[in-house]
Amino acid sequence: MIMSAVKKDQTPKLRIKLKSYDVRMLEAAVAKVLGLLVKSGAEVKGPIPLPKRRKVYTVLRSNFKFKKSREQFERISYTRLVDVTETGPKTVEYLQTLSIPVGILVDIKVF
Repeated sequence: MIMSAVKKDQTPKLRIKLKSYDVRMLEAAVAKVLGLLVKSGAEVKGPIPLPKRRKVYTVLRSNFKFKKSREQFERISYTRLVDVTETGPKTVEYLQTLSIPVGILVDIKVF
């Protein structure tokens, strides 16, 4: 019975995770999100840079004779984490109107 009263009084905490293959676009999007969060009166922790994920692909240059000749390509994904500990009165409203460029994955969790 006491637990339910505590949960009603708590403000929701947000965890925003942004992923992209381009660092410059990601940093611009994080700056835009942080500006909106500060404008809405929220308490923010971050951005926290998470380890980059590197995926290497090896491709044969020739399909018949030159087996040893190969090319390697890599794809690096960058991730930033922003924790919102205290939300302001207009935080969720501002986040809904936020426009993020194509190529950036935004994942928002409420807990």
